[in-house]
Amino acid sequence: MARRCSSWFAVVVLCTLAVWGLTSLMTPAFVAAPSAVEKQQLDALQPERVAALAAATALLPEAAHAANNGYALQQLFSAIFVIGLGPAVLFWIYFNKPELL
Repeated sequence: MARRCSSWFAVVVLCTLAVWGLTSLMTPAFVAAPSAVEKQQLDALQPERVAALAAATALLPEAAHAANNGYALQQLFSAIFVIGLGPAVLFWIYFNKPELL
């Protein structure tokens, strides 16, 4: 019977990829805190931005809901499906696999 062994090169490549993947997970994921000047700029109310946002909201009150009709229908049909399927699954379990209950 032939001796079965994996390729030495494949093992080295896989180990190298595993080590590289683990080291990429360990890289620092945090950013330096903003300086005091940047904090003051972020904390201060910016009246121009507030006014522009208020004007845009007043002009287009229904813009936020414009794209949700299809999603609402999908949610409705999903709810009907789940509500209808729940009892069916329970009845099937009750009559075919009662040990699960």
